[in-house]
Amino acid sequence: MTANTTFTVGQTFTAGQANNFGRGLMVAPSVSTTGGTFTGEAQQLTITFTAVNARNYLILYSEPVLSGSASATCTARLREDSVGGATINQATVTLPTAFTTNVIVQSIFTASASGTKTVVATLQASTGTGTAARSSIRFPQLYVIDVGTGY
Repeated sequence: MTANTTFTVGQTFTAGQANNFGRGLMVAPSVSTTGGTFTGEAQQLTITFTAVNARNYLILYSEPVLSGSASATCTARLREDSVGGATINQATVTLPTAFTTNVIVQSIFTASASGTKTVVATLQASTGTGTAARSSIRFPQLYVIDVGTGY
């Protein structure tokens, strides 16, 4: 359904139309200032929010500082419910040894049911060990924004 944003004098703005619009940030972003290493797929951040059936949510995970111990790639994933859950989306970047890089994974997720939904952000190095360096001014974030039903 397309949100009605063209109104003329005398029209009534209905609850149905209002429900098409986004509701904004669903829960405080999940952040961590504690860095660490990873080899196999490892959980980095988790966020839980209350989803509404058929609504669309923008899910975004950013990891600002990544490096590695060997020439490798890093795959960042958004997963449903747990590390072993269904993959919502993923992105892969080269994992440098002499400098750092970053990764951002985002996706529009449409809820298939109303209720509590958990999203897990993970990192996995293809070879060697990856490092997520974090601090109070360089920290990863995972957040969910309700973008509505109409687009």
